[in-house]
Amino acid sequence: MKLGERDDALQLLERLYDGCAGGRGAVVLTNGPVGSGKTALVSTFAERAVERGALYVSVTASASEQLHLFGLAHQLVTAMRAVGMAIDPFAAEDVGVTVSGDRAQKTGRAPIGLLQRIFRTVREYSERQPLVIGIDDVHFADEPSLQCLRYLIRRIDSSAVMIVMSESSCHDRQLARFHAEILHLPYCHQIRLAPLTCAGIAEQLTERLGVEPAPGDVDAWAEAGGGSPLLLNALLEDLAPTKRERAVPEPGESFRGAVLRCLHRGDASMLAVARVLAVLGESATPSLLGDFLGGDARTAHWSIADLTAAGLVSGVRFRHEYAQLAVLADIPAEELPVMHGRAAELLHKSGASAVAVAEQLMAAHDSEGSVWRVDILREAAREAMSAGDVQTSVDYLRHALAICTDPEGEAQITAALADAQWHIDPDTAGRHLQHLHHLVRVGMLSGEEATIPVKLLLWRGEFARAEELLRRIETNERTTGGRSPEGATAPDVLMARLWLSLCRPASARDTTEDGADVPSMWSGPVSAPACSTLLARLTWDGEEIQGADQVLHRARADSPLASTLFALVVLIQSDRVDDAVLWTGRLLQEPWIARVPVRRALFETVRSVTALRRGDLAEAEACARTALEVVAPSAWGVVVGLPLALAVRAATELGELDTVMSYVSLPVPPVMFDTPFALPYLQALGRYHLAMGRPHTALTNFQNCGDLMSRWGLDAPDLPDWRNDAAAALVAMGRTGEARELIEEQLSRPLGERSRVRGIALRRLAAASEPPERPALLREAVRIFEACGDRLELAYARAELEEALAAPDERLRHEPSRPRTPGEPAAGGGKEPAPVRAELTDAERRVAALAAEGRTNREIAGRLFITVSTVEQHLTKIYRKLNVRRRADLPTFPNRQ
Repeated sequence: MKLGERDDALQLLERLYDGCAGGRGAVVLTNGPVGSGKTALVSTFAERAVERGALYVSVTASASEQLHLFGLAHQLVTAMRAVGMAIDPFAAEDVGVTVSGDRAQKTGRAPIGLLQRIFRTVREYSERQPLVIGIDDVHFADEPSLQCLRYLIRRIDSSAVMIVMSESSCHDRQLARFHAEILHLPYCHQIRLAPLTCAGIAEQLTERLGVEPAPGDVDAWAEAGGGSPLLLNALLEDLAPTKRERAVPEPGESFRGAVLRCLHRGDASMLAVARVLAVLGESATPSLLGDFLGGDARTAHWSIADLTAAGLVSGVRFRHEYAQLAVLADIPAEELPVMHGRAAELLHKSGASAVAVAEQLMAAHDSEGSVWRVDILREAAREAMSAGDVQTSVDYLRHALAICTDPEGEAQITAALADAQWHIDPDTAGRHLQHLHHLVRVGMLSGEEATIPVKLLLWRGEFARAEELLRRIETNERTTGGRSPEGATAPDVLMARLWLSLCRPASARDTTEDGADVPSMWSGPVSAPACSTLLARLTWDGEEIQGADQVLHRARADSPLASTLFALVVLIQSDRVDDAVLWTGRLLQEPWIARVPVRRALFETVRSVTALRRGDLAEAEACARTALEVVAPSAWGVVVGLPLALAVRAATELGELDTVMSYVSLPVPPVMFDTPFALPYLQALGRYHLAMGRPHTALTNFQNCGDLMSRWGLDAPDLPDWRNDAAAALVAMGRTGEARELIEEQLSRPLGERSRVRGIALRRLAAASEPPERPALLREAVRIFEACGDRLELAYARAELEEALAAPDERLRHEPSRPRTPGEPAAGGGKEPAPVRAELTDAERRVAALAAEGRTNREIAGRLFITVSTVEQHLTKIYRKLNVRRRADLPTFPNRQ
């Protein structure tokens, strides 16, 4: 490895050697951070000096021998004898003590006889040949040996002797006296080695990799190694041969070893501070370091400066996480938990964040159940939930539960743990139900936490137990005075009542047991805006929130999820679908939603609704599928009807009937059919059977939907418009009179002029009407769908209007088309060899012909100059009319383009 930016220092050494060869002595003290290339510089110079006729004698001081009196002096004498210099062996009588590491035998001064003998030998030899003495890591030399060096240095100015020493800058303070005694001499020079610049790093990379690195790559190497030649070399050693062309640093074992060498060769305080930095992580500050080590911030500042110069840290953070992990792994196993515990205490006293303190408590495996530790872990769990890190929240709560000794505290932590686990997997959270149920019954669990088991029971469909538990909570509130001065029930209890009325409309109550007002979701016609406003008033610290936009603007991790979801529903039902798409996409980018499985699944479900309204069937199916993947269908409880309905509906409209079967075959809890979540599911099943040519089965599903709505008093246009769908099934069976009666009943209900339900009713009415009446009805439907933004229904209405205007056979227009079941006899008896092609419009016939040839949807769209979505919609109708399930079953059509 070339010296690169050390060339100037090497040239200075060579110039000084030239003077040395001419009889002028020189002393050079090479100073720099650990790993800055001091040893490499001196070694390179020594090789060149030997080539030019010098005798090189080298010794190295060691930290392990620092207490060994005269250790370095003994090394020097031995090295001189090894190269043939005439000097007597180092003997104990020369210094008057036994050479050992016993501090008690340390002498104040080195014997003058020894000093003179060494100098005399050096001077005599230099008269025959230039002599270069190299002393590496002089900062580790014992004091008597340093006396020998100072004596020798002061006397070589007129000799052909050059002394080259290297020292680490982190030891400058320990060598202050040594520096003071030698650096003022005119023939003494100091070379300070700085970290490599980006240009120097680029030069090294080019040499080692054989290609010139990109500027961005150089920055990455500089950031990882801090300009340290030692760390840079280690990173290059870790680089896999296959990645050298586009090289980015990937620290490995060589880098880990280099980091530890830097620390163990540096000052003791440097290693201590590095370990504390590794333990404190992002929480480290100079003052906190001083408190941790029992010193002042100034001492910590010096060590941080040394670590920075060595390329290990930037500010008070390790440059690379791998370096921090290497230091943590180097801390003795018995010391590491103690350090984490100490860090937790200091961080708590300094007012650090709960998460920072909790991380230290977790790492310390702390078992002390002091109140502040439990409180910190609970607060950290709440912060982690707000950040969307639910698993970490669960970990904190588990640890808090393990060390908590207060029964009431244990009850609250258990409830919070169940709630956190519900956000990951509702089935796992259900394991706590029995215990939580008991805690509420005996009065050990109160407040907001008491409603957590109610939520779990509602999700699972255990409504009777939820009702019983809710009454118990209300009773406990009255007993303990938990009501506000106005006598209103706590917001969390009201919320639970609202959800109970939503899930069990048949038995929804408008008052609590003692007559206090409790609003019902279903008190009168269902109104999503009213529900949203009500939920907002219950959950925004008493502030009255008007409008879905305000609710969405103020949505955050600690706000009730129900308000945000209902606000999105308000936008959709208000025909502000594009706004709902924007808000849903924005919220799904929030960590507190995107990283929390249940929350993400619910918002993906809403996104599926918006995609369906916009006519993006593929997106709608993908979002519903994602919702069912993020949270398994078995964990959805009674709510599973929503994502399943959307998945079935979208796949049906796409004509992907095999995909529909994968959804339909998923089991749903029987109790779901006692909740409104069954309504969209039954509607989707009915539409699937209708597409499959089974109108009788479809009609049964639609009528079941209507029966449930009537029984619950929920027959409102905001819910599934079963009449329109039932009318479509009746039309398919040829019972147009009954279909018209249902549609007229739907139109007689209070519907806005721009209501999408009205538009669908007009579409259905057109199908059941005489041919001359159809265009006018369909034009009105198109106008409504354009106004309300339902692009899927708009596409259908436009296609049907085109068909009504372009139908070639007037006789066929008088008889509504009815799909036949496979093998059904034709009108003239016997089995029809192929479906009746006259049922298809010209546009559908062109699409069917190309699909039968095996062309993809994209190819068909390009051939006919239409969108892929239009092709998908045409194919859905073609499959329905011809009663086939896939394009392979399509008959051959003459392609009449």
